[in-house]
Amino acid sequence: MRVPWLICAVIILSVLGRSQTPEDVTTTDQPLVMPQELVQFGHQHGCLPIGDYFFKRPGMVDPPYAYGWLAGDRESSAVFWCTKNPNATTYQLMFKVRDPKQMAGCPTQIEWRNPPAGLSIEVRSSMNLEGFHDVNDSHLSKPTGVIPNARVIVNYYDGLTDVLYCYKGRWLVSSTD
Repeated sequence: MRVPWLICAVIILSVLGRSQTPEDVTTTDQPLVMPQELVQFGHQHGCLPIGDYFFKRPGMVDPPYAYGWLAGDRESSAVFWCTKNPNATTYQLMFKVRDPKQMAGCPTQIEWRNPPAGLSIEVRSSMNLEGFHDVNDSHLSKPTGVIPNARVIVNYYDGLTDVLYCYKGRWLVSSTD
């Protein structure tokens, strides 16, 4: 009966005794609200996770990240919320892609002034661009037309929805409540 205990002790000691790798260490003391790879990617671009994201909101909240916003392998693209300054009132919507050409000219970061919500990816058929405007400048010309199969990013919480779509090198948004 001593052999199983000895094996367990050796395993525990080997795990406790190993040195930490960069993947084991985060630069924040707050619990992670998204996968470590996205936290590290954000850090490389000067952006921190929104640590108290889930704790300030009642009810169900989608996560502050989503994989697979581009067509193809889900692990090839991700979008997530982060902040350049934890005390600021602006946030960043950051995009991680394996091939930047797939961004179709759209920026890999969007500055956002409203509190972020949970992210998800949807494909909308026959999406009318009426009601969409440029994320950064609502005075730019409004797009027109219908997109047969639009892959969009949905930012949703408590009945408020923002739909983001990359169109001709710029990010468009349509907000509803």
